[in-house]
Amino acid sequence: RHPLASTSAAPSRLMDDFACVNGNITASDASEAAPALIIVTGLIGIAFSVFLLKLVSSIALDVASNNEPLVGSEPINGADVAEQNARLLELYAAITTGANAFLRSEYKLCGIFIVLAFPAMSVLIAWGDKEDGKWEWKNGWLSGVSFVVGAITSIVCGYIGMRVAV
Repeated sequence: RHPLASTSAAPSRLMDDFACVNGNITASDASEAAPALIIVTGLIGIAFSVFLLKLVSSIALDVASNNEPLVGSEPINGADVAEQNARLLELYAAITTGANAFLRSEYKLCGIFIVLAFPAMSVLIAWGDKEDGKWEWKNGWLSGVSFVVGAITSIVCGYIGMRVAV
């Protein structure tokens, strides 16, 4: 039977089990390595994103983009290459217009939500963390600012993803 399941387990025995579970990593070890791990993984993610952006951007927007001449300049499905390229560019423009309209409406709603959620979250966290009857405004505002930074980061990532896609 596991010591945590028993209410009669000695506190020192419980602490030994926790030390075994976490591999004897102390809080100071974890807090020293965390910033480096966050920065390194972030840089790897950015480098990979740039690689994928270059890969996707290298694709030509042309019906005959496989760099092979069309056999005898034959029309494809009854249309010549110039007609098909014009149609392709027309579709691309329509998709881009739709994507921009989507982003505008999406970000308008996100902006409204952020403006409403930031103060509510900040106040509720400050109230919930109060000690000795005093509200913890520092915790509330830091949590609220963290929410806003996360929301803006998400918005920027969505924008970049849409720009890569269209």
